[in-house]
Amino acid sequence: MNRSIHEKVKRQTVQLSGMLPVYLIIFFSFFDTHAQMPILAPYASTLGATPFIIGIVVGAYSFFNITGNLTSGIWIDRTNWKLPLFTGLAGVSVILALYPQAGSTTVLILIRAAHGYMGGILVPAALACLTNRTNAEGQNKNLAVFGAAIGLAAVTGPVFAGIVANNYGYTTVYYSMAGMMATATIFSYMSLYRQNQLPCSQVKPLISFRLISGKPHIRSAFFYALGTMGSTGTLASFLPTKAAMLDLNPAETGLLFATFALTAIAVQVAWPSFFKALFREDHRGGALGLLILSFALTLAASAPSARVLFLALVLFGTGFGFSFQGMLGLVISGSDLEWRGRAIGLFFAVYSLGVAAVPPLSGLIWQNISIFFPFYTAAFIALCCMAAGYKIIQVKK
Repeated sequence: MNRSIHEKVKRQTVQLSGMLPVYLIIFFSFFDTHAQMPILAPYASTLGATPFIIGIVVGAYSFFNITGNLTSGIWIDRTNWKLPLFTGLAGVSVILALYPQAGSTTVLILIRAAHGYMGGILVPAALACLTNRTNAEGQNKNLAVFGAAIGLAAVTGPVFAGIVANNYGYTTVYYSMAGMMATATIFSYMSLYRQNQLPCSQVKPLISFRLISGKPHIRSAFFYALGTMGSTGTLASFLPTKAAMLDLNPAETGLLFATFALTAIAVQVAWPSFFKALFREDHRGGALGLLILSFALTLAASAPSARVLFLALVLFGTGFGFSFQGMLGLVISGSDLEWRGRAIGLFFAVYSLGVAAVPPLSGLIWQNISIFFPFYTAAFIALCCMAAGYKIIQVKK
């Protein structure tokens, strides 16, 4: 009895040590983007950027992230995850070191575009590495860790950048992140280079993006991704505005973001051991998550006090955790290993599209209809995406 327990613990320890490099890669893949949230706009301003140019600087990343996602999907299916993973890590390391060298807003936009493209290559490769190397049970746990790592990056990244920038300046922030990514590149190469992967000779002929996007599970995941990330992008863009309406200071606004991120982490950590069995099917978790997100955004938009706003952020984190794990599960369970790279690439392209498209649309509507705060538009879009994604699976049945 004791021996069997010892062997089980030993296997789990070996598995954890083998996956640790991937977990660290995922963390750092999102750390650099979240860390720039509090410093990018002020840094662009020091280069003479107007509010319009700042919007272009921010949006350039998301736009080119989409092209990187699609490139990565094709690349993964042709050569598997290793080359895209190491290329993305090394590329992001170099690009982060270029930020302090930007002498004008034009150069900064070009750096942001390159960063978005390389980041778009890196993230699908990291997810493919994570899911292609374990069985179904292991995938459930790894998807939970994937989401938790993103949440942890969302909590620690802005805090790190804010403290370092306040004490040592923007240059130190970017060089520090470049050093972190370079270290992650070397560590991952040493740890993962000899890891087994599907030999290229076993890869079947590639199918088109059109055929992949026609798969019910994949299409459903696309709608869930659009609604989830559209909501999250709108929250990130306009939560400071709502907080200011309630006379909250920047520190309290930061605590709101931390509340959302920590709740999302807790939900995703509990996903494989509790929520997965509760929902049984990934699309149910995704649909419920979007429903909760919509309610949370509506509550946040009409919140009369800081307490209600904090409650809305707890609900938002819960909904995000459900929807994120649900849509990831749909992509992985609905794709074959031979074309999973393209499925993941397409998924993250829609993921990036939600962040890039919904916040500007929400802001434009608010600008023309003053009573229609951006959260209301994002909530409506999330509900529409939930209905569309859920219907696709039901029709399939």
